This record gives sequence, C-alpha cells and structure tokens, in this order.
Amino acid sequence: MDLSLSSLLSLARFTVQNPRMGARMVMQADLPMAARWVALALMAVASAILAHLAFALMPAEVRQAMAGAMSSPLTSAVMQGGLMLAAVFVIHWVGRWRGGTGRFEDALILMIWLQFILLILQVVQIVSQVLLPPVSVLVGYIAVGIFLWLLSNFVAELHGFKSVLLTFLGVLLTLIAVGFILALVLIPFMGPMIQ
Repeated sequence: MDLSLSSLLSLARFTVQNPRMGARMVMQADLPMAARWVALALMAVASAILAHLAFALMPAEVRQAMAGAMSSPLTSAVMQGGLMLAAVFVIHWVGRWRGGTGRFEDALILMIWLQFILLILQVVQIVSQVLLPPVSVLVGYIAVGIFLWLLSNFVAELHGFKSVLLTFLGVLLTLIAVGFILALVLIPFMGPMIQ
C-alpha cells in the first residue's frame, strides 16, 4: 500500500464514492499491528490539534462556554484515542454477536481510515470557517452524513453483512444504546460539576 499523501487522498476520495471497495482495499493492505497502533495514536493527536485550532477560531462567547471541554490538547488526544479504541471494540464485538466474521485488527484499521477521512473533512470545515463561516455549518452536517454512510458500509464489509441499510439501522441502535449507557455512567460525575 502506497502511504504517500497523494495516494491516501486519492484512496479517501475513492472510499467516499465506493465505501465497501475502499474498506476492502484498506484491509487487504495487511499492515502490521504495530503500525496500526501508531496510526491510531497519530489520528488521535491530529484530531486533537485540529479540534483546538477550530476552537481557537470560534467566537469568544462560544470559547468561554466550551473552555472546560477544551482545556488541553493532550487531554483531547487521549480522549479521542480512547473513544476510537472503544468504537473498535464495539464494532468488533457487536458485529460478531450479530453473526459477523470481522477480525479485531481489521476493525482497528477501518476505524483509523474512517478517522483519516473525517480529518480531511475537518480541515475543509476549518478553512470554510475562516473564509465563509456559514458554509462551515453545512460542511459539519455533510461530515456527519459521510461518517454514518462510511461507518455503515465499513461495518457491513468488515463482518460480511449483505445489507448496508440493515447495518445502518444496527449502527444507529448501537450508537443510541452506547449513548444511553454513557449517560448513566457519567451522571454521577456531572452533579458536582454543575453545582
């Protein structure tokens, strides 16, 4: 697999157009596990840097409201890496529970690849935030749509599911269930912060 930036950008564009084939190509690259863990860390760091750059470009009143959540790039990178790893485990376990055949290492590389594509969209959103602020909101909505589209196709390809629509419904239900569980876990910690 050619890891030059131009090749990665070309493959990213192809993946958005043909997600299942793009996912297959990424899995067939068969990168060593050490490289996958390094790539996960790089994606987490890059995502944190871009998030803090976007935060710095926001209006002052928005920055004040979000100051607690964006206290440190290092904290953001650790949280991002943790969320990505948790997503890998959920994709792997839930997919296997539903009769899928995907491997953990393939779930890992697909999550990294999904994050790479989202980083490209994040750069586009930051540029539009500087040049045409109203457009950046539209880019954000488009990014959410692309995220769900790619995630559903990636999970279907990873686990050998035929229907992307049913996989999409499964992804939505899983996101809702995980969000509910996280809310239950975090409620005890939120009380002291609100007071």
